[in-house]
Amino acid sequence: MPAGAPQRAKILDGYLERRVASLPLPSRRDAIAQVRTYLLRQNADLGKKNNVHRIYRNDTNQGVTSIWVGPQFDKGATDLHFYLESGSRLSFGITLRENNGRCSLIAYRFHLSLPDNQSPSFYRFDLNKNAHDTPLFEPRCHLHPGIDELRLPCPVLTPLEVLDRIFLVIEPQVARGLALRG
Repeated sequence: MPAGAPQRAKILDGYLERRVASLPLPSRRDAIAQVRTYLLRQNADLGKKNNVHRIYRNDTNQGVTSIWVGPQFDKGATDLHFYLESGSRLSFGITLRENNGRCSLIAYRFHLSLPDNQSPSFYRFDLNKNAHDTPLFEPRCHLHPGIDELRLPCPVLTPLEVLDRIFLVIEPQVARGLALRG
């Protein structure tokens, strides 16, 4: 292993940790509403093919709020996923904590499974609850580009920023690629 690689990864994870702590988030209540509204707008653009009110869930227990759509671990299509125009399916979970009037991001996992025969087969954005002992191989915030064991460090994004990347960057490219294959 190249000299200094583990130390550089720890420095990067330290930066990510500071970024998580400084993320500007609305109140828990507003965060719940913003994510739901985002999905409702996307669904309206899709011709209302998803029942957002049925698949969108949230729960608060002892100051910790969980927001989710679909299964936390995608093992195949379900009626709880959010389906996009390309046939991709989205599931996610977000964990927030509200303390002393401040809402902070604890963790998230956004899993976008692409239609069959697409490469990569999925994209997953993860923000782990805690830093890992070996951040070179498991950065706190990372992207899986179709391989579970491959974790590329990525910037810490708010939940809406992740959804922007999924709906406004990845999905149009997937749909364009499918149209070209026609």
